[in-house]
Amino acid sequence: MYKVAIVDDDRIIRKGLASTIPWEENGYCLVGEAADGEEGIRLIEKFCPQVVISDIKMPFMDGLEMGRMAKNKYPDIKIILLTGYDDFAYAQEAIKLRAFDYLLKPVDKEKLLEKVRIASAEWEQEKKIKEKMNEGMPFFKHVFLKKLLSRQFSPAELRQEAASLGIALSGEYFAVLLVKLDSYLAMPGIAAKTAEKEFLKQSVLSVCQKVLTDSSLPDCAFELPGDELVMLCAGNAAAGESEEGARCLAEQVRAAVKEFLQETVTITYGKGHRGIAGIAVSYQEANLAMSFRHFVGKDKVFSVLELPSFTNHNSVSFASRERELIQTVKLGSKKEALAVLQNLKTEILHCPRISLEEVRFFTVQMIFVLFQGVQELVPDWIVSQRENVCGYYNTIHRLQTIEEIVNLAETIVSGLADFIIRQREEQRCPAVVEAMRYITQNYNKKGLSLQDIAQHVHMNPFYISALFKQEKNITFSEYLLQTRMKKAMELLRCHNMKAYEVAECVGYGNPEYFSVCFKKYTGVSPVDFKKGANSKDG
Repeated sequence: MYKVAIVDDDRIIRKGLASTIPWEENGYCLVGEAADGEEGIRLIEKFCPQVVISDIKMPFMDGLEMGRMAKNKYPDIKIILLTGYDDFAYAQEAIKLRAFDYLLKPVDKEKLLEKVRIASAEWEQEKKIKEKMNEGMPFFKHVFLKKLLSRQFSPAELRQEAASLGIALSGEYFAVLLVKLDSYLAMPGIAAKTAEKEFLKQSVLSVCQKVLTDSSLPDCAFELPGDELVMLCAGNAAAGESEEGARCLAEQVRAAVKEFLQETVTITYGKGHRGIAGIAVSYQEANLAMSFRHFVGKDKVFSVLELPSFTNHNSVSFASRERELIQTVKLGSKKEALAVLQNLKTEILHCPRISLEEVRFFTVQMIFVLFQGVQELVPDWIVSQRENVCGYYNTIHRLQTIEEIVNLAETIVSGLADFIIRQREEQRCPAVVEAMRYITQNYNKKGLSLQDIAQHVHMNPFYISALFKQEKNITFSEYLLQTRMKKAMELLRCHNMKAYEVAECVGYGNPEYFSVCFKKYTGVSPVDFKKGANSKDG
């Protein structure tokens, strides 16, 4: 039902309109009556009627003044004015007030009811239009934002359109903040994740809007395509103060996103510029700063003025670094291979001309060339990595900073170098590798001896002993002791076992001898070691 209120100082007329017109039968709820404009305002504020029927001439506050106040607060309200005078001056006032209509007294009840029907129908139509406008508001705001950032429209045009969209562009100086969602592009593009990405973007937008509101600034935060949002920092402070205000605002947004959403954002900002035309300039500055995010890193706030100084390197020596990397990996020199990547990273970070896309492209190429270079050396490893190749490509193209890309390259190179080192050790002396494997599987046998190992690998005891010492730089006895003691420490630390039980499990028939060996190896007795382990757990 639509709500109707009646305001008239003439009690007879007021009661007559209330009682003689079948309001409910016609789909209306009469929410109340008032005897003057002041009472009428209170009635309107309490019930928010869609239609108000009011006399013009009343004591304390007349209908015109009441109508003006009501329209200011409730622009959609429909006011039908009643007057006993066919006075053109009243008609003019009613037009100024944007009253829906006015009728002469005595009021024809059928005519009044018809006016109320038309008024409520118009209110309903306006409501639907407004709902459709609200549904399309993100689109209209996006179009407006493109105009605002393009420098192709006059300040007067921009202010007029902003007002029509309910966007406050008040202030003398403007600085633009560009907000990039750090994890947005890292999310897979499947449908479920797409919805999750958009939810994240809307959540960050809400945080931006709240920070603006809490800072008593106009709510000027908009979405850009993809993983970015734009905020306007408007105020009357001079340019330098505007920039400081923009930085402070950016830090608040970054902290709030981390606190409430457990996500990170990178925010850049332009300088403060005077007038609406300066918004586009400030945006270009913020956008330029954001193009250096792959140098500066994620979860940061910075402007172009704060970018690190670059040397005058003309280019990065990708080809030579690639050759160095392949050579060091082939040699199994893991430390040197990782140093090559770090040197490459340093070169990139001091070269302002290189784009993120170039870094991604080279890294993918480097990995493929590296795999080709070691294919003959480690064919089994290459086969095991075939399924990961596409994964590496997709992952690299989702990474947003040089730090992340180099870290992934280090992980791949480390895995490959470790495999080459292990393979080289195994190929160097298979007999020693087999001896080590046999010890690992049989250390718990009492009386395990060099003779047992030699028999297992079909070699002379003295020869296998010499090989073992040569390859591992420790004797067979030392390696067996090391294996048994490590297992004993594990059992004492993680299991509720007595020292003699542990001795039995690791191949010692004599608990006292086990205790002597354990103390010599660790510096403490088995009992004291267990007490120390338990106290740390406690």
